[in-house]
Amino acid sequence: MPRRSLPKIQGNRDVSHYFIPMEFEFMAQVDPETAALAQPGDGADKVKRVTYASLSGMTAEQFSERIFGRVAPMEFEIGSGKGLFISSYAKARPDRNILGVEIAYRYALMSASKLAKQNTPNGVMMAADAARVLRELVPLESLVAAHIYFPDPWWKKAHRKRRIVRPDVVSMIEARLAPGGILHFWTDVKEYFDSGVEIIKLSTNLSGPYSVPERPSSGDLDFRTHFERRTRLNELPVYRSYFVK
Repeated sequence: MPRRSLPKIQGNRDVSHYFIPMEFEFMAQVDPETAALAQPGDGADKVKRVTYASLSGMTAEQFSERIFGRVAPMEFEIGSGKGLFISSYAKARPDRNILGVEIAYRYALMSASKLAKQNTPNGVMMAADAARVLRELVPLESLVAAHIYFPDPWWKKAHRKRRIVRPDVVSMIEARLAPGGILHFWTDVKEYFDSGVEIIKLSTNLSGPYSVPERPSSGDLDFRTHFERRTRLNELPVYRSYFVK
């Protein structure tokens, strides 16, 4: 099912600090709607293009300084979607740097616009493939946490190799977590949860899984993601776990 169209991003909003379109050229080819978003006035024209080579090989401090303009404990979100988690978490944790990666260009831009609107420079979005970002950019032992919430389940059995919770990715996450770092994995798909937890257990030395109790919500922004909000409002279960290095 195609994603719903997104509201137009405010034309005078400067997202240059908040948005890094690593995959712009690729997205323009596979996602025709990208071209419409890359017009002057939506903030995308203010963004500097960077390459993987220009960001690779850095220390944790250098990477943090380059992306956020400061050094602070860094967290990594895979698949930020509409940006509810990264925007609310960046606001709640100004002591942390949060890097969100979303492969859908227009969703990454929307999330960056939310961060710019609320003026939380400790949150930055990349339009990119999270596996490639982990492999080529994120320094070893540089993360205090990694977040995977409601990833695409790739329902067809033949497509499940595309799932983000797979041996190579969770191994990279483990290597990039600092000692004591946490991997969060939530989904509303029981089969994906069970298989994902098993993959993490077999492919890493992380301790866990540890359960996460469901907290009551007093408003829309209390949900971790839009998927959690939709799932819980429909009184469907959410499966939550975390692992520790």
